[in-house]
Amino acid sequence: MRRRAEVRPSLRALATRLTLALLVGVTAGCTSAAATRRFSASAVAVTARLPDASAALVASCRRTQSYRLRRSSAAWYGEDSLRIACAGRDSALRAVARANQVLAAYLTALGSMAGEKPGELDAPVNKLGDAVDSAGLFDRAQVDAIASLAGFAASHGAGGYRRVKLREAITTQNANVQLLTSALHEIIDRDFARYLRDDETAQTSFYRAALTESGAREPLGAILIRDSYDEREAELVRRTEAVDALARAVTVVGRGHQRLYDARDHLNAKELLASTVANAHEMEAAIAKFDKAF
Repeated sequence: MRRRAEVRPSLRALATRLTLALLVGVTAGCTSAAATRRFSASAVAVTARLPDASAALVASCRRTQSYRLRRSSAAWYGEDSLRIACAGRDSALRAVARANQVLAAYLTALGSMAGEKPGELDAPVNKLGDAVDSAGLFDRAQVDAIASLAGFAASHGAGGYRRVKLREAITTQNANVQLLTSALHEIIDRDFARYLRDDETAQTSFYRAALTESGAREPLGAILIRDSYDEREAELVRRTEAVDALARAVTVVGRGHQRLYDARDHLNAKELLASTVANAHEMEAAIAKFDKAF
């Protein structure tokens, strides 16, 4: 009897520890899924802004080229002339859009895997890797990363989402996410910003020439020219700041995915969720700034 009395507390203690372990495991799993869903929602919202920036840069190029054509020739010019003049920029922006579409598809897949219901992709992203490669804008490692992410998103669409472990997805695709977000950040920070600077330079030159030629003869016209210039200049400044915010937001997407990757084997769910929420707030602040300019 004495020996049985000694064993029973040990069994109860073991049962208690086992129950607590199970509770902690369930809580960590649920919270890590919640962290992934939170990250995915904000990250997808970041990728959704890049097409707006690209469309604005296309329109800005056409406006800038119209300034040049007005100054260099009295002949009529049409949309074809502007399209030809902006062909290089258009091609580069299409490649960026395809790469961004792949990232968005992967992030959507990730969020769906962490959710209760499978999601669906908006486009056949598995074909985008080759299209990006042919544009020549990304290096070999970046193209391979885009192709891998595209293949993953395509193969785990719809019902397939639920058949893949979330941890495995984060583990196998993190390096690709880091390569792609780094490439997109560099392109937005360097090329998008340069496009805006070029447009600002062309605009300033056009308006200054117009003022020089007609300011003395037509004072009222000069006022209207200055007002138009000030309005366009303010818009370009806002958009330059917004593009900078978007570039930083893309970096946060990479950082947030890295945080999920770092926590894959030793999840401290509470800390992970707090870190993810902080990253999400940073992305959402950048989105709010972007939306005011575009």
